Amino acid sequence: MLFDLNSAWQRAEDFLRRQMKSKAVREAEKRQIEWKSREKKLSWERQTREAGKRLGRATAVAGVSGAGIAGYTIAVAPLAPPLLLAAGAAALVAATAALAWPAGQEDEAAFSREELAALPFKAEEWLLKKRLELPLSASPILDRIFVALGDMYPHLGTIEPNSTLAWEARRLIGNHLPRLIEAYSELPASARETEPEFQQRLLQGLGIVADEMVRLAKEVCRESLTSFETHGRFIETRYRDDIRPR
Repeated sequence: MLFDLNSAWQRAEDFLRRQMKSKAVREAEKRQIEWKSREKKLSWERQTREAGKRLGRATAVAGVSGAGIAGYTIAVAPLAPPLLLAAGAAALVAATAALAWPAGQEDEAAFSREELAALPFKAEEWLLKKRLELPLSASPILDRIFVALGDMYPHLGTIEPNSTLAWEARRLIGNHLPRLIEAYSELPASARETEPEFQQRLLQGLGIVADEMVRLAKEVCRESLTSFETHGRFIETRYRDDIRPR
């Protein structure tokens, strides 16, 4: 009987979780749709740029190789048709290799910044799926994390990828948060259901992560916050009645 009641409660909890989404969850899902659409467009643009760079390298290699063959033929000695064909084939192989060669070091640096900018969205996408495996009592804390992740966009992508703040974001968002939730998910279902201390530890850990996430979001958005405060002080000073010239 007790088992039936527990099963019924779990089914009811799952139904509520799926049907009654909080504002933070709905906003996170909306950001996911926008981000995936944007990433699809950016991916196409990156592929187009990469194809253009490879084609340019292939053209340059083929041109240099062809010019070398022509120069040798004119200045030194005419090449026999078989040797001329072999030289042309070698130039074609070199051009093909240049076409397949990946982009240079500057693209890796650019990717690092893009990876940092995408970090909140990837964490959000993962958390939207994992939240259904967590107890309902964790929902308010997860909402705080969703809001903090949303606040970091688009500011996280503007900071220096190798800065201390960037590495802190990587550790908190990409390591500590998923490891905590995965560790709880790997517990036996019977232990999660019958031993409340595990759930309590999860809530405590998520609470700490949420606090750090809010602090991190403020640090990431500090420039925007400072700009707003400065403008607000200017408006107050400029138009406040008690200091307005008579």
